[in-house]
Amino acid sequence: MRFVALLHAVNLGQTRKVSMAELRTLLGTLGLTGVQTYIQSGNALFDADPDPHLGQNLEAALGAHFGFTIPVTLRTAEDWRQAAQHCPADLLTEPVSVAFLARGPQPDAVATLQARDVTPERWALIGAQVYQTVPEGTRNLRLSQAVLTRVLGVPCTVRNWRTVQAIAGRL
Repeated sequence: MRFVALLHAVNLGQTRKVSMAELRTLLGTLGLTGVQTYIQSGNALFDADPDPHLGQNLEAALGAHFGFTIPVTLRTAEDWRQAAQHCPADLLTEPVSVAFLARGPQPDAVATLQARDVTPERWALIGAQVYQTVPEGTRNLRLSQAVLTRVLGVPCTVRNWRTVQAIAGRL
């Protein structure tokens, strides 16, 4: 089965450096096949047998190898294709980012997020993805990755729409 692994918060600034060549090699030593990476932000594609502990096993191996904790969010290829096809059309009139949640949030957390005024940004939760406009650029987001994680109570990592589409094209 084909998977996409999103490594959280790597290669930002001078810390938490993860070489994509080193990542590909490490994933290969774990028995994963067809390993590819996309750009330097910690996106890996690979084939593996379905395993409910795959994400945890990856996190343990990454931490042991690179020397710091690296949370991982996994999607199957089919899940990724669905995410790449289901951004609400009205959001695509502006630049869009997608927050990939580790799991679906609780309804009360979603209600709390809905009560927040994040204007001029707009967003939609579909499954375990939050699609959001970024009209003023990612540095000025009112609905940042940190806010999403705190309010929804679910870890997430964010990719821009171009990256989402590029990865979908590689599956």
